[in-house]
Amino acid sequence: MLADDMKKSECIDIWNQNNDDNEFRDRFRFTKNSLQFITDLTEPNLCRSTLRSHAIPAFTQVQLALRYFASDSPMRVIGDTMGYHNSSVSRAVRDVSNALCNISQDFIQWPETQQQKNKIRDGFYDVAHFPGVVGTIDGTHVRIQAPSGDNEYAFVNRKGFHSINVQGVCDHTANLSIHII
Repeated sequence: MLADDMKKSECIDIWNQNNDDNEFRDRFRFTKNSLQFITDLTEPNLCRSTLRSHAIPAFTQVQLALRYFASDSPMRVIGDTMGYHNSSVSRAVRDVSNALCNISQDFIQWPETQQQKNKIRDGFYDVAHFPGVVGTIDGTHVRIQAPSGDNEYAFVNRKGFHSINVQGVCDHTANLSIHII
C-alpha cells in the first residue's frame, strides 16, 4: 500500500474508531449500520477501476458524500478532515448521488391507483382533518460547490450562495418522495 493510501486508510479508520455511535450520527445523519446498508445498495455503482494508485472504497465514498450532505462545510474542508483532495470528495458526492438516484425507484413510489390515492386522502383527513390531500410538500436549498461553465449564475439562490433546490413530498405516514428541481 502506498504511503498516501496508508495515511487515508488510517485517517478514516481512526476517525471511525474514535467516534461513538452518537457522534457518528451527528456527523453523517446516519448510524454506522445505516451507512453500511447504503454502501451495500450503492456499491455496484461506485466500484470502478483506476489507472492511478487505488480506488476509494465504496464505504469511504458514501462517508464523504453523506458528510457533505449533512454539513454546510465546503468539499475542501471535508476532504481535509477525512484525508482526501476536494476533487475526490466532489467525485464521491457526484457518484453517490447518481448511485442513489439509480436505486431510488426501489424506495420512492407514487400512488398509482385510485384506491391508493383514496387511502392517502383518507389518511390525511384522519390525521389532520384536511380533505382531499394526497401529499404534503416542502423544499430546501442544498449548498453546492460553484459549478464551472457559462450557467454558474443559475445556481445562485436568493440568499447569494450556490445551491440546488430539493423538494420532498410525503404521504400521511411520512413516506417520502424526492424530486430535485
